Amino acid sequence: MPSFFRSGLLFSGLLVVVLGLTGCTKREISTVGPIEAAERDSLIATINEVKQEALRTAFSRLTNYSYNRYLRTEQFDIEDFIVAFTEQRISTAATPDGPKSIITRADSGGTFDFGFFKRFVSENVSDLDPVDLIPYVLEEDPPYLNPKNVDKYSFRMKGDTLMWDREAKIFEVRAKPVAADGLNIRKVRYYVDTASNQLVAMYLERIDLGLLFREESTFYVHILPVGSGDLVPYNTKFETTIKTPFKSSYRIRTVSTYTDHILRLSQ
Repeated sequence: MPSFFRSGLLFSGLLVVVLGLTGCTKREISTVGPIEAAERDSLIATINEVKQEALRTAFSRLTNYSYNRYLRTEQFDIEDFIVAFTEQRISTAATPDGPKSIITRADSGGTFDFGFFKRFVSENVSDLDPVDLIPYVLEEDPPYLNPKNVDKYSFRMKGDTLMWDREAKIFEVRAKPVAADGLNIRKVRYYVDTASNQLVAMYLERIDLGLLFREESTFYVHILPVGSGDLVPYNTKFETTIKTPFKSSYRIRTVSTYTDHILRLSQ
């Protein structure tokens, strides 16, 4: 998967050892009261009961479908002006030999510049393979649900929204300001279909701190039901800002939208 989607996720391992803490002084975490703890524990239990399998397997299921995909990648400078972009429409056919993709339309402008990091980042921004962001937004054992860490996060239900004309509940997890040092994951949102209790979208913010850079990244994944009854990828978004002492910060954003899913008849 030679896409720079992975670059933000790999910098820490490829360049430096990520720092566990940014400060020298350990801050004390205040103990929550019994009412707040009970409300928190109730929300955690509700989150743990959400059905996750459809989201976790959405991209593997995609290999059984023909579909169209819109892909746009942009790079922004420190003043938030676009310095380069590439835009493609890709048609993918499901065949017995695997997915076959062709570019049906393309446009681009400017020149991508990854600076010091280009040895770790693929400059092939025209990679046709979909990038599965699920492992990065939904870990097997999220640290914010670990009993050792729950006091460092706040949990709340943010109300309801509509996801493809169906009601969904939103659960939000945030790192507490007093505990922010050393926590990579800063905010998470679960979008849960009310009728089925199925997780249909996730949003995640994280910060990775290293000796030579600071990386701020956001991820978003949204799946939707199709005629076959499957839940398949609909929209993904990855955005990362890299800050170093050697070069002005820059931001890269990639958005993919999947449409026209057609199930291959002979499985």
